[in-house]
This record gives sequence, structure tokens and C-alpha cells, in this order.
Amino acid sequence: MEFIFQTELLPTMKMTKNALVLRGVYIRLAGLFIFGAPLFSVNGYSQTLKGKSPNIVFIFPDQLRSDYIGAEDKSVAYTPNMDRMAREGAIFSRAYSASPTCLPARAALLTGMAPWKNGLLSYAPIATKYTYEMPQMLRDAGYYTFATGKLHFKPIGTGDLNVKLSELDSSKFMHGFHEIKLCEGWGHPQNAYNIWFKENAPNLAMDGTGLGPTDHRTGIYPYSDEFHPTAWTANQAIEFINNNTGDKPFFLKIAFHRPHPPFDPPKRWLDFYRKREIPKAVVGDWSEEKYGGFNQKPLPDQQLNAPRGHYGDSIVRDSREGYLAAISFLDEQIGNVIASLERKGELENTLIVISSDHGDMMGDHHLWRKSYPYEGSAGVPMIIRWPESIGIKASRGQVIKELVELRDILPTFLDVAGVDIPSEMDGRSMMALLEGKKKGWRKFLDMEHGQCYWKENSWTGLTDRKYKYIHYSVTGEEQLFNLIKDPGEKNNLAGLSKYKGILARWRQKMVDHLTERGEEWVKGGKLVIRDENIVFSPNYPKEYYPEEIKN
Repeated sequence: MEFIFQTELLPTMKMTKNALVLRGVYIRLAGLFIFGAPLFSVNGYSQTLKGKSPNIVFIFPDQLRSDYIGAEDKSVAYTPNMDRMAREGAIFSRAYSASPTCLPARAALLTGMAPWKNGLLSYAPIATKYTYEMPQMLRDAGYYTFATGKLHFKPIGTGDLNVKLSELDSSKFMHGFHEIKLCEGWGHPQNAYNIWFKENAPNLAMDGTGLGPTDHRTGIYPYSDEFHPTAWTANQAIEFINNNTGDKPFFLKIAFHRPHPPFDPPKRWLDFYRKREIPKAVVGDWSEEKYGGFNQKPLPDQQLNAPRGHYGDSIVRDSREGYLAAISFLDEQIGNVIASLERKGELENTLIVISSDHGDMMGDHHLWRKSYPYEGSAGVPMIIRWPESIGIKASRGQVIKELVELRDILPTFLDVAGVDIPSEMDGRSMMALLEGKKKGWRKFLDMEHGQCYWKENSWTGLTDRKYKYIHYSVTGEEQLFNLIKDPGEKNNLAGLSKYKGILARWRQKMVDHLTERGEEWVKGGKLVIRDENIVFSPNYPKEYYPEEIKN
């Protein structure tokens, strides 16, 4: 999630008359959102027994894949607190990040819009302002808005977050938050966690394990828990809850940096998983042929960070032990936050939502990290626990199979807050699904990502829960998976004659979906194969480009 210009990710940039060109990569610049659109009405969940709108606590860890929480079927993860939220609420078994790296994912989250509508199709900076923004809309609805952890909203590389907010034009990066206490990670030496750590542990190195933000290796956190970014972020949330005495409802976003690497959990959690059976990586015939040839020989430790390659079972297990241990430590801290809500008497006046920006392949199909259309990367958890006081008629502990996405979270919050949902938002409120009202829900979900890590990794995808169709825009390669029979996506059906008709129907669905974008996407009724990488759609608000692009 660090914005690094490198040859495989984003090549050298230059400006032309009306486009930003990365070497061999084309970025379209034009357009803005439409103002004054009609609004969808809402159901009126906004009044609780306390006579005010419910609080909203949004727990948003970074890089948490959907099948690595215990509430998911057959998961090896030990996550009793997230499991409790699913048991007392609902879990969505088909939740996705439609553009699964953190910046485009967070743009969809922030705006309630799909990648094409919000304008960000790949890994590039989020604009400094949008027509619709989650914290601003809730603030306008009377909420006090507070965030802690990793927001990734402000353009990358400036490093001045949380220095003196009073001296900065906060409207350029706060997106409506009243207050933020950030733990952004590498490249942000002046954010709140870094300052706190230096003041409280002046003789310690923050990166005590020596592991980096793309490392596949695992290390034991060498200090007491309180110094860990995960515990620090939870403690900021707890402090906010304990000190909150206002009459306003609050919106609290807790954006944990982990389980994103480095995998640096406390020893007790790593020991826990070193004694357990952990599933090996899933590898299909297609992925063995496509990616198995990379890095087959043992590599020096400092090179164990590539986004693709066959490292062997021992590296996969070590990574998964660290990842799972980081998740259990995260869950422990989530439990502390929930306990603070209970002590304050606010749990039954609070909507809690848990999700993530994307997953992590963890060696599945010899792929690592994110940006891929496969379940390990694009699948995310989605758990909603609602307070009894809002009067929703829904069974607790249910598993909902309808397709949901990060774009649906903002409309859900607006619905609960009693705010009309703008009709131009692509997202829908998930509250209706909780009540079993499925009529009119989307039949398929669109997904996409521009070039990331290497040129050919640029794709569009569609899924209807049963099938997933993927088209790679540089090579023209197609993939078709039956997710019911083959949830690990081991068998690519696109080359089998018996699926020729199904493949043709899905290809036509993609043509129909992309036709409105013009001839860079569909020409002569066929999907376009192109070398250029379109990072921004015409809907990206160009007057709010971050400085990285302007300069």
C-alpha cells in the first residue's frame, strides 16, 4: 500500500496536453461528478430508545481476507470477538472489494461508488475531495466523526499527518472527520503513532523485527503489546469511547494497519499457530503453468517480498502463521473495543460493521499480496451487528449470500443515520438484506484493476456468486470459474469446449457492461486488448488531484 513508482507498478510519468502518461501507460483525465441528482428514500432506522441516531463503529483492518476469520466455514483462524459479532448480527459470505488494492478500494468505500464512477481504477492517489464522502455526510447528519489508524486518504509521501492540524487546511485531507489519530505506517514519520512511540520509547526502534511492508516472512514483536500499532489503534478508540460525553451520536472508524505486513504478532499468538494445522496454498493447473516458474530456487531473505512466485511450502506456512497470529491479536484488540462499548452502556445503541479493503493471496496460485481478481485477494469479510433499539426485524446469526461490496457500506450508514441515499451512488444499503428483502438486489458484481506489479496484471471481472469471469486487458486471456464447485478457483473452464456457450454469455455480459465506456474498452462488439493502462476514468474529480499528480 505504499505509493512507490517502480517499473513493474507505475512507470515514469510525464504530462501531455490532456493526459498523464506513464511509460507505456495511459491515464485519462476528464470529467466530474454530477450534482443535484435525485435521492433514494430510506427506511428510518435512525431513532433508538435513547432518542438519538445510533452510533456507528466501523472496524476496518487492512488486508484481511474473508476466509481468515473463524465465523467463516472451515476457517482455521481463532477470532472469537469477530465471531461474536457475526453470531449477534449477520455475516455476508459473498462480500468483495471490486478493485482490490487499498487506494481504489478506499475510494469506493469513501464515496459509495464503483471504481468507474468514483474515477479510480488502479493503485493511484485518492482525490482530496469528492461530491460524496462518508465522514462528511455523517458529519452533516449530526454525527461527531473520529478516526484512528490507517486511513490512506491523504496523498502518499507527505509525512506531515497529525503534526498540527490547526495549522493545516484540514479540508484537503480530512474528508469530513472532526478528528483523526493516525497510524499510517512507512513513509509517514510525523503521524500520531510515530510521535507517541518516540515519546514513550525513545530508545527503541519502531520496526523492531526489521521486516518490511511487503515481506512474506514472520517475526515476533519484541516489545510489550502496548507499543504495537494494533494495540495503539485500539487504545485510541477506547480512549475516545471512554471520554465521549457529547449529545451527538458518533461515527468511529478504527482502521487497523495489520494484518498487512509486516507479520509481527506477539509471541503467544505465533506459538498458538505453530502448534496448529494450517492449510497449504491452493494451486491450480493454470497457475502452476503461469506463475510456478518464478523464484523456484531459494532466495536470500531480503528478496522474500515479490508479488508472485513459488517459494515452497515452508515459506507459505511461515507467512500464514504470522498472518493468522496477527489476525488473532487484532481480534483480541477488537474485543477490548467492544468491552469498552459495553462498559459505557453504548453497545446496544451502536451499529458495528467489520470489513477490509482487500485480502491477501498468501501464496495461493503462487501469488502474494493483492490486486488480483481471485477470492483470496478480492474477497473481504463483511459483518454487521445492529442494536436492538433501532427496531429492525432481522434474525441474528444469519449468513447472507447476496453479493455485497465496499461501495455498499456508505449507503448502509446513511440508511441507519436517516439520511437519503443519493441515487447516483452505485452502492445499496445492506439493511434490507438483513430483513430478508432481496428483491431487486444486484444479480452480478463488476470488478476491475489496472496494471499493478507487472504490465499484464490488468483485468476486468464479473461474478454472480456461481460463476466468475475474468478478462485480462493486455493479453486477452479469459478465465471462467465455477465458485460453487471450485471455491479455490483451481480449474479454469474457459478453454473447455463444454463451457463454450457459458463463456460466450459471460463475455457478452462484459461487453454490455463496458460498452458505455467507449472504444478504449469495447470496439466492434468485442473487448479491446490494449497495452495502455487506464488508471483514472473520466469521473475522477480532476480539480482535486493530489500533489503527486499535479507535480
